[in-house]
Amino acid sequence: MATITELLLQVAAESATAAEARLRRLLYEGNALYHQGLEETRTELADRFRELSTGQLCEGSAAAGFPGAENRDEALSRLALASWQHTPGGMAFDELAAHAARQGVCLLAERY
Repeated sequence: MATITELLLQVAAESATAAEARLRRLLYEGNALYHQGLEETRTELADRFRELSTGQLCEGSAAAGFPGAENRDEALSRLALASWQHTPGGMAFDELAAHAARQGVCLLAERY
């Protein structure tokens, strides 16, 4: 499976008339990689912050811009998101999603 950065480079190399189906497929692949990276980050943080109290983790998630965590799991998830968003993979997926949105492509199917 390609990295998110490689997927972004593939999209950038395509012309503006790239098939919507191809872009949606890349977005789905990137989304799966994004969530995999996010979960790996959460696991790493859980190991690293094992000694911190729940209160300390909640304070840390609030300081990272994600207030409102009510328990250890929420705090770790929010800290993982704050951390993952600043990784090359996280930023690449954000760019991929923004590019797809400009083309009118998203993961959610429109149904009327």
